Amino acid sequence: MQFILYLHLMFSIYKMLSFWNVREPLLINDFKEVRYDSMNTPPLGLEFVRNKPGGVLLEYYDKDNRIAYIRYYITTGQIGLFFIDKEYQNRGLGKQILSNIIKELKMNNCKGVWAVTTTNHPFWSNVYNKSFTYKDPVHSSVTGDGYFMDLY
Repeated sequence: MQFILYLHLMFSIYKMLSFWNVREPLLINDFKEVRYDSMNTPPLGLEFVRNKPGGVLLEYYDKDNRIAYIRYYITTGQIGLFFIDKEYQNRGLGKQILSNIIKELKMNNCKGVWAVTTTNHPFWSNVYNKSFTYKDPVHSSVTGDGYFMDLY
């Protein structure tokens, strides 16, 4: 009888988690990373890497499918594009990618990391224990608003 109650409880918990769409966390090391920078020139159409110092594009693949990418500048700390396929969102992958980039930016003596984006953006307003601050303008080099985090 206790075993049946246990199974019923486990099934109820599973249904509840499925209802909220809770999925297991992802690990960045489970994906193939491809890096394009001034040393490893990307395909045509990505001139920001060739024409502006410090441009980097990281792509992440699950088997043969690209599931995430991020474009940033190690010279300024600007994040230009950050995309994660919907199936892979809200599972910790974005935070891991951003953590690796922040480490690289610190090694390159960047003062901060920032992205032009909208107010109350679901990722930027919550990531890193809400360490990113909304600013308008987000950086002295742009007119747009977005999120900024000091690195020192």
